Amino acid sequence: MSVPSKHLDLATRHTHFEELYKRVLLQTSSNPKERRKLPLLRNSVWIRLVDLAQNEEELGRVIALVPKWKDMTRHQLGKGGLEEQWGELVVSRAESLSCATLALGMFSNHAKYQVPLSLPAARHLLHALHTQSSLEDVMTAVALYRVYNLTPIAHDLISLGLVCRALVGRIYQPTLVEQTSPSAAPRKGNIQASKEVLDALIQSLRDLVSNTDPSSFCISPHARTRALTPKFSERQKYAKKGFAAMEKEKTWLKWCLKKIEVNLGKSEGFEKIAWLRQWREAAGHVNPNHSTPSLTATTMS
Repeated sequence: MSVPSKHLDLATRHTHFEELYKRVLLQTSSNPKERRKLPLLRNSVWIRLVDLAQNEEELGRVIALVPKWKDMTRHQLGKGGLEEQWGELVVSRAESLSCATLALGMFSNHAKYQVPLSLPAARHLLHALHTQSSLEDVMTAVALYRVYNLTPIAHDLISLGLVCRALVGRIYQPTLVEQTSPSAAPRKGNIQASKEVLDALIQSLRDLVSNTDPSSFCISPHARTRALTPKFSERQKYAKKGFAAMEKEKTWLKWCLKKIEVNLGKSEGFEKIAWLRQWREAAGHVNPNHSTPSLTATTMS
């Protein structure tokens, strides 16, 4: 039984990565006759490789092998290429290594890689890009929803919140964005175009929240299942249902909507964004009796 990657020191992780990478490289580079003499590799090796990757360069090397693996397995009924769960893992690992554009590049070239993009992976990709990458990258990720036939952005509250948050940050806090992530700062000539896109998306956001039960986006006090449900069997039950992932997405939405409300409120008046405040209160994202200084000042004026 292999030792979990998280328990390995950096040098050992690198050694294991290189050994496994060379095995996959040999399989994908050999002709069919030579390949028959090699030990069979399961799809699980791809999960292990992504888990072992410690930087952008290593993860990029793994992704670069995917087209060869796809071609090698294309005649295996139901086994050709890699599954959407692997794509989700790549997005998660790319975010943790601060190289989300690697995952974006892979999904943007479906003909080459043919890795399915699930809705959870698409949301995670948006989350990885929405504050640290350029607006062009964010909008490229948005375009993937249509390419992979996913729920349209305007009908998916998590995705819509992330995109609106990305636009709000670049339009209303361009100096802060430039200081924290220069590559994400918008070009001056694009601000007006971005504002027009934001206006349309905010209207979609208003329509969507008006038809969405806020209680379905309440964040459970049991989101951190390890701390609050110490029994392994209970944690397993939550994990199998995707409980932690859903709660994480709700938390993303909570903070995105907060930033949207604050920035639009300061710019256009909090009374114009009262509909969002009311929905956030109903969802338990903010205490109804708590007001930010900006909201208090607006109420008193």
